[in-house]
Amino acid sequence: MDARQGRQSAGNAPVAFVDSSAIVALVDRDDATHEAAVEAYRSLLASGYKLFTTNAVVVETYDLLATSVGHEVARRWLRDMRLPIYHITEEDAEKARKLLSRPDAKAVSLTNALSFVVMERLGVTDAFAVDQSFLTEMG
Repeated sequence: MDARQGRQSAGNAPVAFVDSSAIVALVDRDDATHEAAVEAYRSLLASGYKLFTTNAVVVETYDLLATSVGHEVARRWLRDMRLPIYHITEEDAEKARKLLSRPDAKAVSLTNALSFVVMERLGVTDAFAVDQSFLTEMG
């Protein structure tokens, strides 16, 4: 579990991006990282973090949940989800395409590339994720 330690603030509150891996771990009680994700989520909230995600992560999360715990759970999550959602811009998409065309971007997914671009645009350095590849790619 990782909530990286940079602090971009919304007012005085620190801000963290939420990756699909953290959301799936929170929703799926059978996930190996569920308990750690719940603990990290509670810690972020107790520390005053403002959390957000992107529309690309919402799509990815829905698909992951539908596959892992079923469409009904995925639909319920989508209906009840209250995270602020930042929408990918054309400029974000172009920057992500350029990021993915670099030789060192072999294992980076499009959703992760978009996430990194949005985090950079917003000046956010903290992320709530359990996916080791996301955390490694993030640096």
